[in-house]
Amino acid sequence: MSSNWEASRVENQIGINFKYDQTLRLALLHPSYAKQINEPEINNQRLEFLGEAILNLVLVDYIYQHFSHFQVGKQKALRDKLTESDRLTNLWYDLQLGEAYPFLGLKEERHRLRVKQSNPFEQAFKALVGAIYIDRGFAQARNWLHKRLIVPLLGRYLKPELEHSASDKHLQFLGETLLQGVAIDYLYHQILQANPSILKSLARNITAADSQSKYLKQSQSFWEETFPHQAQPKSYKILLAQIYLHFEDKNSKSSFRQTSGYFAKHCLDDDEIMRQAIALLLKDGKPQKWIIHKMMGYPSNRYNQGREKYAELMGNLE
Repeated sequence: MSSNWEASRVENQIGINFKYDQTLRLALLHPSYAKQINEPEINNQRLEFLGEAILNLVLVDYIYQHFSHFQVGKQKALRDKLTESDRLTNLWYDLQLGEAYPFLGLKEERHRLRVKQSNPFEQAFKALVGAIYIDRGFAQARNWLHKRLIVPLLGRYLKPELEHSASDKHLQFLGETLLQGVAIDYLYHQILQANPSILKSLARNITAADSQSKYLKQSQSFWEETFPHQAQPKSYKILLAQIYLHFEDKNSKSSFRQTSGYFAKHCLDDDEIMRQAIALLLKDGKPQKWIIHKMMGYPSNRYNQGREKYAELMGNLE
C-alpha cells in the first residue's frame, strides 16, 4: 500500500464516507500496481465491470424518467455522450484524483495517460462507482452520479411540464439496461474473484434471448401476484422494467435491490451458473483448489465441504 495514502482524503474529495475503506482502496488499485506488490489478482477490474453496469443503469433510469419525450435512438446517444472517455476522465480530475491516484504503477506520465482512450482514470471512475454501490447501496451511488455527472450536464434541459409518456420501446431500453445490471450484480456477488472476461461470458449466457424466454415462464406466478389485473408482457425486458418501476414507486431506495432479488430468486439457477463458471475457469487454466478456495469461497477449514460441492456440481473430483 502506498505509505502516504489516507482513505479520508479521498473520501473528502469524492464526498462519500465508506463503511469499509478497503472497498475504496480496491477501486483505486490499478492492475499495474497490483503486479508491483505481487498481488496481481487483487485489482479494480471487477469493480470496474460492475461499476460500468451501475453507471449505465443510473443514466438510462434518469433519461427514462426525465427525457421520455426523446426517441429511444436519441436516448441511447445521450447515454453514450455521458459515458465518453474524456468526460469520465475529466470528472476524475475534477475530483482531484488524477495526479493523486495512489495505486497506479504505470511509468508513463499521467498527462500522457490522460489523453489515451480507455485510460486508467476512466477505468478507476467506473470502479469507484462500483465501490460506492457495494459499500453504500444503489440509492447512494445513484444520488452521487446525479450530483457529480448527470444534473450538471442535463439539469438545464429538463422540461418538468412534459408528462411522462414512455412507449414499449422506452421500456425495452430501460429493461435491457436493467437486465445487464441485475445479471452483473448477481455474478459479482456469486462468482468470486473470477476476472471480468469470465463474468462477461456468463453474463452473455444469462441475458441471451433463449434465457429471457425461460424467465418469462418462470416469472408468471410473480407477475400475477404483483400485477393481478394486468396481462404479462411478451417481452422479458419490458416485464423487468415494469417490475423495477413498481418497486421504484413503492420505495426508490430499495428498488434495484428488490429487482435483483426477484431476478435471482425466480429466474436464475445458482448451481447451473456455478457449473458454467467452473467450466470456464478450468478452461482458463485455474486449478480445482483455486476454484474451491477463491471462486466458490470455501476457506481452508471447510475445504472438504467445498470439494464435495464441487463434485456434486461437476460429477467428479479432478
